Amino acid sequence: MNDSHLPLHFSVPKTATLDTLEAVLAIARRGGLHLAALELDSSAADDVVFLKLRAIDPDLLDLFMTRLHNVIEIIDIFPSQEKVARMHVA
Repeated sequence: MNDSHLPLHFSVPKTATLDTLEAVLAIARRGGLHLAALELDSSAADDVVFLKLRAIDPDLLDLFMTRLHNVIEIIDIFPSQEKVARMHVA
């Protein structure tokens, strides 16, 4: 099986991190995506969430990105060039 991967990161206010992350992961789950990695960086003014998702159909990743732009608390979304290699919550 050859899955497509989507590494990305986004910023979220510290006061909304858990609620926003819950919404993002729910969108991914309902969209048939699989979480390959998750990392949270709390060192800046806003939390930065690094995700790596995978799917059998690359169109599901495009649909996820479209839906992600509708999550209210997300400040910015960027595809990541680097791979998120581990699950870690700081």
